[in-house]
Amino acid sequence: MLSKIQAKYWALLALVVWGGVLLYFKVLRFDTYGLDEGAALALLVNWTVADNIVNPIVAFGMPDFRALLFLPLGLYWPGSIFAAKVFTLLITFIATLLLYNWSKQSDNDEVALIGSGLLLIAPLTIMQIDQIGVGIYLLFVLGLGCKVDQRQREAERTIGNWYFVQMLLIAITVSLHPVALAYPAALAFRWKQDPVDKKRQQQNIIGIGITTTIILVMQPGWIDLSWFINPLSTLSIAVAGSDISGMSQPNLFIGLIPFVLLVIVLLYDWRYLLSNTLGTTLLFTAIAGLLIADQAWAMVAMSLLLYRGTHYLIKINKAIKVQGFLGQRGLVFIVMLVIANLFMQIDTSYAKQIASNILSPEDELFQTLALETENASNSVRIASQWPARTMIAVKHAVLPLPPPAENGESFLKMIKGINYLVFAHNAPENTNLARTIAEVSHDMKTVSIQPGGVIVKVRGSDDNSEAEDIKKTPQKNIPQENESR
Repeated sequence: MLSKIQAKYWALLALVVWGGVLLYFKVLRFDTYGLDEGAALALLVNWTVADNIVNPIVAFGMPDFRALLFLPLGLYWPGSIFAAKVFTLLITFIATLLLYNWSKQSDNDEVALIGSGLLLIAPLTIMQIDQIGVGIYLLFVLGLGCKVDQRQREAERTIGNWYFVQMLLIAITVSLHPVALAYPAALAFRWKQDPVDKKRQQQNIIGIGITTTIILVMQPGWIDLSWFINPLSTLSIAVAGSDISGMSQPNLFIGLIPFVLLVIVLLYDWRYLLSNTLGTTLLFTAIAGLLIADQAWAMVAMSLLLYRGTHYLIKINKAIKVQGFLGQRGLVFIVMLVIANLFMQIDTSYAKQIASNILSPEDELFQTLALETENASNSVRIASQWPARTMIAVKHAVLPLPPPAENGESFLKMIKGINYLVFAHNAPENTNLARTIAEVSHDMKTVSIQPGGVIVKVRGSDDNSEAEDIKKTPQKNIPQENESR
């Protein structure tokens, strides 16, 4: 009876159970905090268009591909963070199905099921869903790109519908993240190594090059990036989760374990990965992590490790040559049980942090600003280092931080009409801004200094220029030049 149930119904049941568990046990937060800056910008663009609201969203820059996917959210559920999180749950499951089908092409259902199950409960997956992070959507478009490339190769026409769909998908993918450049590179490599015919090969390689160049010139997306991150730190967060409050640092030794395993898998598996489009893309993306090993890269690297690592784990277990279930699958069962138990404990800890309303340092800053401007008029204008996240949390007009000024007088003219400035005062890129504010300290008032940054109020920008006293966190020593009084 069970064998007659179609696979699509099993997949639907798995989606309902998995998504229902995450929602019921409140593993995700549904307030205005904890979002990725790029996701916040994409949501704001859709909400603004849907509600026909005039705001300074155009000054934030061009959003990435998520703005296109969020169109239904803007039309039917504008302003709903809950709808955006549920939608991201659905995208995560579809991305996992695409990886499942890819894994099943070379292995049996066992490897694909184990890899997919572990991916769905991995701490990094939960965190990326909660942030509406770019890693989830990157994994989705990479898996989708494999299907599109397959359809294009099977198409009769040289330049047909699937050719243009492929070019559109390249543009969408590159807009998400720098490591997504691995996708057009992998496509060009595959068409070079395995062309359908010479004419189609040339047309595809030329189209890939032109499309990628245009998107790079436009520079959409790519918001709030950090280059040259230690991959051990990122993989530590991917495996062991993170402290939302930012009080504890990642354990590099924990990150070393998946890093070594990933290197081993790539060394043994590179021939297979280069034999298909998605495998080549995952391989190139994993290598690109040497330049920007953030959570989006870790999402792809972890997926590669779970699926191909499971493949080699089963091979090692078979090599033991012991009869019975424990002999054939004992090692696999033990490792899977340990990893699944570890992942679920970390997920439980993450849910407890959300239940305790623990916020990241930046979100604590937004919360303080929201309380500061709670009773203010709608004319409050804010300049923020994180404009999209700030606008969603504070619900006032927000602009990006002003560029560096030659002197304090020029700076005051530049920020005319701005009531508050919000930025990370200890960040190297904000050193000049902090110094300029210190030069005009008589026109500024520090509202709050926190680990995540500082809130500075422009005196005389409203009727309440004599606001609250300076609030400082007792653990933090702020350099004198970065503090406006």
